[in-house]
Amino acid sequence: MKNNGFTLVELLGVITILAVVTVLASYSVTAVTNLIRRNIWNNKITTIENGAVRYGEDNNYRMKKEGQEKCDFMTETPTESLYCIEVSVDYLLQRNYISTRDREGNKEVMINDETKEVVNNHTVYVWLENGNVYAKYKE
Repeated sequence: MKNNGFTLVELLGVITILAVVTVLASYSVTAVTNLIRRNIWNNKITTIENGAVRYGEDNNYRMKKEGQEKCDFMTETPTESLYCIEVSVDYLLQRNYISTRDREGNKEVMINDETKEVVNNHTVYVWLENGNVYAKYKE
């Protein structure tokens, strides 16, 4: 007698192997997607901080006039001369230190495209230390 098909055990074996491969592939795709999202987040934060540094370089006089001796995120008071101010992301957008590519003309910095989280009201610390300007995004 000639058999022209697969046995039930062979079919179950193939289905099991395909299920394992699918699980591994979906895990890899999820990991890559999360890595891409994290890189996008870091790039946007770097863009915000670079805009804040440019703002600080243009406004040294304001930092020396209105600056505090310590930023809130610093754990101890620095020994060198330090001037720190807080600037909102929206303020940097309005003065074109940060630009967005929104087609509708909205000036928003969107961190997460899925949740539509906008960080315009968030703060950036800008400080002047020994003649150099630094910036740190406040999460």
